[in-house]
Amino acid sequence: MTQTRLAELAGMTQAAVSRLERGKCMPTFPLLERISAALEATLLVAVEPGRGVTVTFTDPDEGPGRGGGARVPGGLIPGQRNGDAVAARAS
Repeated sequence: MTQTRLAELAGMTQAAVSRLERGKCMPTFPLLERISAALEATLLVAVEPGRGVTVTFTDPDEGPGRGGGARVPGGLIPGQRNGDAVAARAS
């Protein structure tokens, strides 16, 4: 999915999606919820002491423990995919 298409679906600008991908801003939970809806994905947020916060978008049919998401260092909405999961890590 392009940044422009995600922006349209999530009600944001392409520039805002770009800033998220580059890790230049920290999204709010309501924004993550809109992105999750735009991707038709389940949003999983994990807080791990000493490891930071992991944000993962997974295929809702996969569910936790079935599809899984990979940790991806850097921005919050990277263009990398791991199966049906898109994941990111915020520090």
